[in-house]
Amino acid sequence: MELNQEDRTALYNVWMSQKAKMQITQMEMSKRLGLSQMEFSRILRGNAPLTMGFVTKFCQQLHVEPYNVLPTLKANYTGAEVVVHLQNRISVDGEIQNVYIEGNQVIIDYTHQA
Repeated sequence: MELNQEDRTALYNVWMSQKAKMQITQMEMSKRLGLSQMEFSRILRGNAPLTMGFVTKFCQQLHVEPYNVLPTLKANYTGAEVVVHLQNRISVDGEIQNVYIEGNQVIIDYTHQA
């Protein structure tokens, strides 16, 4: 997903608002994000690429949800719960005797010959 200048402006506005509320300096935030102050400033001001990795860490530190902040993400976020079907396979070192389910856990009883 490509983020644009409108997203950058929104992030900057959130930064200006939240840093006052949280009493955090640019230097502190840079350290939390593992960036130099110069890198942090360049990202917010538009002189460096704006990535989802940065946005995620940045919003996490400010206790805000990216989907509530960035116009690009707001436009693509439906708020609907997405159902994802997954499958896991495991191998055991032995002979399976019994398999059963307890809540969200699958229990496998097996014997192993040493």
